[in-house]
Amino acid sequence: MLRLFPLVIGLSVLHPLHAGEAEPITKPGKPFVSKAVATTRTASVPDYVSAFEEEIEWLDFGIDSRSRFEFRDQDYRTTDLLSETLFYQRSLLYLGVHDLLGPLNFTAEFEDSRRGLSDRAESGNEANHTELLQAYGELRFDDALGGDPVSLRLGRMAFDAVDRRLISRNRYRNTITAFDGARLRIGEESSPIEWDAFALRQVDRSVDALDESSEESLLYGVTGYVRTFSPRVLIEPYWLLSDQASGGGKQLHTSGVHTYGQIGSSSWDYDFDFAGQWGELGGLDHQAWAAHAEVGHTWDHPWKPRLGAWLNFASGDRDPGDTDSGRFDPLYGASFSFYGYTSYFSWQNMINPALRLSFQPMEKLKCEIIHRGIWLASEEDAWVRASRRDPAGASGRYVGQELDLRASWQATKHLEIEAVYACFFPGGFVDQTGPSPESHFGYLGATLRF
Repeated sequence: MLRLFPLVIGLSVLHPLHAGEAEPITKPGKPFVSKAVATTRTASVPDYVSAFEEEIEWLDFGIDSRSRFEFRDQDYRTTDLLSETLFYQRSLLYLGVHDLLGPLNFTAEFEDSRRGLSDRAESGNEANHTELLQAYGELRFDDALGGDPVSLRLGRMAFDAVDRRLISRNRYRNTITAFDGARLRIGEESSPIEWDAFALRQVDRSVDALDESSEESLLYGVTGYVRTFSPRVLIEPYWLLSDQASGGGKQLHTSGVHTYGQIGSSSWDYDFDFAGQWGELGGLDHQAWAAHAEVGHTWDHPWKPRLGAWLNFASGDRDPGDTDSGRFDPLYGASFSFYGYTSYFSWQNMINPALRLSFQPMEKLKCEIIHRGIWLASEEDAWVRASRRDPAGASGRYVGQELDLRASWQATKHLEIEAVYACFFPGGFVDQTGPSPESHFGYLGATLRF
């Protein structure tokens, strides 16, 4: 039943029976976007990109350069609870040629990511020197299916899928996940119904050498975006297959439905995602599931305050000694905004309720406060990012709480300044499995875009 439930829901909405009675999309060419955390995907072109000049509309161009100072006190992702100050810098350069050679388009995006103020060896999550992030050719036919475009991309690409919980073009991390392969899209972000199908190889990031795609790490998928009932209901069914030969082997199917929209008047919104997962992991039979549920209310006030309440759940492995695997695998998804600014948690073995208050005291200043609680879904399984586990389950489920603060100021058209602070308060499980001090994290960053 777990395997069939998401597929049944997904297939039932792909061809709406009453499309003629549905409400129109909120604005032609601009579908409704919820205020929920995870509904702002970048499916096609990054938001820092625009036409080069009015006279050269066939050329898209963009530069995004981000610098960030971070401090970490008692970092639970390290065995010795490391404390350090870091400097990160990431520059992106985008060039896209379209509507010049008929249906044939070309895109290239370069990334240069570096880390400073630390003697630790750099990893591919922190640094990727002078790398080709995207490089693909595209065949695009704008009016192929009743006015909706059809496009086929071949090459290297980085993109978001659905609500970014399983495939993400990383926002916070200093390096971005990329794939080599083929991607077929029917429709686009403004279409009532959009399909996206892909067959890809994961690109292994190397700090100094050129990145290469892995023949042992494959990703297949089909995602749908049904906007026919916008703004009340937007439905996004998906199926993904992650096939990896390394690390003991992995062949995981992940199928689910993401839906979001408005409740009644525009002051209420919601965001739900349910994912079932099955297959084989490290020679074990795998069956797991995960869910997200969020409801928010926005008040009619100059500061545009919104209070959101949500619950994240991801199953854990109940018995480390049996032949079954039950811990949900988040694949290539984002985690920073979703599960905590400390980056201590991901969509794995968690019960995570949270309250989020966002407001805008000035036109160009956005702020948010998030309070999170974290429990283990299975007390016999691990707090994954901290590599802590009590196989006997005698240490309880309560991992702790996290308080997150964030402010973003659009100082000029080209300059954005962002500040973040987070504090993690450990709970009983942490006390029982090792050192358990409070942990602090923060950063001050500036991004230039041209």
